[in-house]
Amino acid sequence: MEGELFLLSSMIFLLPVVCGCPERCRCHSPSNSVDCSRQGLAEIPSDLPPQTLTLHLQDNQIHQLPTSAFKSVPQLTTLNLYNNSLSNLAPGVFHGLQHLRVLNLTQNSLHSLESRLFHSLPQLRELDLSSNNISHLPASLGEPWENLTVLAIQQNQLRQLDRALLESMPRMKHLFLKDNLWKCNCHLLSLKLWLETFVYKGGITDSV
Repeated sequence: MEGELFLLSSMIFLLPVVCGCPERCRCHSPSNSVDCSRQGLAEIPSDLPPQTLTLHLQDNQIHQLPTSAFKSVPQLTTLNLYNNSLSNLAPGVFHGLQHLRVLNLTQNSLHSLESRLFHSLPQLRELDLSSNNISHLPASLGEPWENLTVLAIQQNQLRQLDRALLESMPRMKHLFLKDNLWKCNCHLLSLKLWLETFVYKGGITDSV
């Protein structure tokens, strides 16, 4: 009996550690969301609840992300990294996020993105890369994105955009491109022709 009571008390003692919320974060159990925004964090908390679906990390000081940075939260569907001064993203940084649908990387300091950077995100629906310093996007950022419907790349330093990248997103509905450094050449003409077809089919875009 005493042994059973000891075991029970040990389990109760450990429960807050297993199901607890990271320090300086706020956890909401019904929605499985974790809000760590505006906390001056320099890295991702290591003790995030594994059942987390939505993770808010905006307005922190996270400058770099390691490979498989979010392996502890494999069920994640929404990730907000707005305004963190991220300058680059390591290959495989999003590895394991098979269920991620919304990724917000706006207002960082990204200059370029590796080819196939998002190849491990087959369910991605919304990608916001706006307000960075991106000067080049590769022809492929991953496998054909069958589910991507929103791409925001406005307010960057882009001079051209490979049409093959857009053609890898057959379900695109919203495309935001304005306030870049578009250079008038054959590449831009190809983009213009693609956009005309895109709008004709019901797609929504802003001005180039």
